[in-house]
Amino acid sequence: MDFKNLILMIWIASVRSGRRLIGYEFRRESPIGQKQCLKLCSVHTDCLSINFSKNQLLCELNSQSETATVKVMENTSETDDFIYISRNSFSQETISLAGACGNTPCPLGQSCISSTTGGLSCTVSRCFGEPQPVHYGYSASLPGNLHNGGFFSSESYVGEKRNYTCANGTVPVGGNQVMCLANGQWEKPQFICQVCTETSDPKGEQYWGTVNVTVTGKTCQRWETTTPHSHSFLTFEENFCRNPDQTSRPWCYTVDPSVRWELCEIPVCT
Repeated sequence: MDFKNLILMIWIASVRSGRRLIGYEFRRESPIGQKQCLKLCSVHTDCLSINFSKNQLLCELNSQSETATVKVMENTSETDDFIYISRNSFSQETISLAGACGNTPCPLGQSCISSTTGGLSCTVSRCFGEPQPVHYGYSASLPGNLHNGGFFSSESYVGEKRNYTCANGTVPVGGNQVMCLANGQWEKPQFICQVCTETSDPKGEQYWGTVNVTVTGKTCQRWETTTPHSHSFLTFEENFCRNPDQTSRPWCYTVDPSVRWELCEIPVCT
């Protein structure tokens, strides 16, 4: 068998239908044709393979290719409409679609851009790593470890946002997304995962979050103090809203001498 026939057989094997590499996608485009999908991969240094759906005209760029340990999925409901093509099997014709960019490697996370005057430049296209940790609104005494309970979805292309799923027992307050910025850095999360009250605990008697303002915005009095309001609930933590007496929901004494106590607005777990 000559070299050309060997390359042809490898190409045919790499593009047979019903194959899709799942879990390494960093960008998707639709609608787009197969040639355009291959071109898009060619200008991204860190695109090592593509998944392409002819029926959906969907192009997925992958940061990984099939290896001995990374396997392409085959013949499942998730792969039925896809073909998988490794960058190593791109033909010279495919590479030429990208023009000069096809032979211009850029640093990881960047793509090659050609100007109308023939100039080439590398521009940031991805954010790597994880965004900054999300601040959790709960006290140190909360049972369990929620710090590792949440996760971001996989999108990481410049201009795209990643959704954050809060840990069980918490809900996002103030949004749940961060954006991949043009400098390749993640924006700082502007939301928190706040401890919520479970439907099985409608009065919030087991609430251990860190909400410390009332429904009208008054700051809560610290529990260990008896000024401006005297009381006997001295063992609770800091000035967080609690429900020690089976009131309708968590509450606190306020620092306003004219308002002894008020209810707190606590999110309900969904």
